Amino acid sequence: MFEGYAGTSDSGFRDEVEAEEALARGQYLADMSTNGDRPALTGPAGAEAETRLAAFARHTVFEGQVVTDEARLRRIVARHDPHLYPGTFLTCVYNPDRALCRTPSGPADRPVMADCQPLACRNAAFTPTNRHALERHLAALDTALADSERLAPYVRHRLEDQRRETVAYLTRHTPESAS
Repeated sequence: MFEGYAGTSDSGFRDEVEAEEALARGQYLADMSTNGDRPALTGPAGAEAETRLAAFARHTVFEGQVVTDEARLRRIVARHDPHLYPGTFLTCVYNPDRALCRTPSGPADRPVMADCQPLACRNAAFTPTNRHALERHLAALDTALADSERLAPYVRHRLEDQRRETVAYLTRHTPESAS
């Protein structure tokens, strides 16, 4: 859509959307880094995500106060960006050297979440919300496969593969406290 009517005009709509996304990401990072009660991130990049959040927290807390000013938050994120990107099924701990979403023509400084491969990428870290989204996706796969006689063989096979991969991934990355 951005490359259509809204993206080609001089209205600045695309810039406004990107600015709002950046602000929402900054607020998410500030909340994650200052929330001492939140569960630890898990997954292949969970430990790295925790380290980056701790470093980011040192810059978002000033003299006993949490940053609430939007302009200041934007400056802090621009200067001390931990390169953590929240998503539905994962929180990306972006490292371009191991990002499966990166293409030669795409941006090198951030992930392309539309091309994300959460079950294969080593940049993946999970919040409990991400894990629940994967579990809901697994339940949706189970529902679709329950009536597999109506599915074309190729579709059924792909859904079965996706279900098997999702179960294996969730089993492999189950937090110790959940066991």
